[in-house]
Amino acid sequence: MDTKILTGDARIDVVRLDTISLKRLESGNTDEFAKLLSAAQSVGVFQLDFQGSEFGDVLWERVGEIYYATQQYFDQDARLKQEDMRVDQKPSQDKGYKFCESDETFEMAYDELVKGDLKLPETLHHSRYTMKYFSEICHSAGLTILRSLSIALPASLPFEDAHRKGKSSDSGLKIISEPCIEDRSKVIENKHTDSGSLTFSFYNDWGIHVQLRDGSWGYTAAVEGCAVINVADSLEWLSDGKLRSPLHRVTQPTDGAKKRYFLTYFLRPEYTFKDLGRRA
Repeated sequence: MDTKILTGDARIDVVRLDTISLKRLESGNTDEFAKLLSAAQSVGVFQLDFQGSEFGDVLWERVGEIYYATQQYFDQDARLKQEDMRVDQKPSQDKGYKFCESDETFEMAYDELVKGDLKLPETLHHSRYTMKYFSEICHSAGLTILRSLSIALPASLPFEDAHRKGKSSDSGLKIISEPCIEDRSKVIENKHTDSGSLTFSFYNDWGIHVQLRDGSWGYTAAVEGCAVINVADSLEWLSDGKLRSPLHRVTQPTDGAKKRYFLTYFLRPEYTFKDLGRRA
């Protein structure tokens, strides 16, 4: 664990994450596979470096546009956003607009984005192709990670076989507004593990706080050209517990109110994955 000085005497604990090169995974580098496996088994979180990968530059060109659309969307009147709530979904799904005391979210299902079936609010509609392409790149990167882990950790069911092309799933892009508040001691506790297989997080401000195996907590840094990836519950289950879905939360290291946004892509297994070779 590193200690990073923020401002003045304020210090926060920062988790030292491994940086995994997507380009090296794409090229089949076995050393990178082993490094990825180590990160997924120990902390359960790592930085994925998109630089030099097939669509890495394109991805980062689109992040700025999505951040802008995100701010425009959440700056709207609450009544307009509430019109985007989805009633055509299961309680476990997060599609459309949702809000609680600490945050607001809008999730776009990958299947709907790719097929063009998703009707987006006007403030997001203009960026629909950008968000579709962004989601496709994240989805493809997630499958590369799964294939790499399957090679490094052979299993009776390769992880990517629970995420087959053309099979429906709850994978999706979620934009999040979770502002910092004036008094950090009043941040609502929200520690959790993620459902699904892998979570991609893009952000500029401190906020994601991860619990390590020894019970200590540390913040994950935003690194230019990288996304923070964490293993989620379905992948831990598929690996028979060999991969770690870490407990984490969104909080803030210092006092002070400000806007704060996160872009997240959730790679989730196809709906029938429990019938593909393992039984709960």
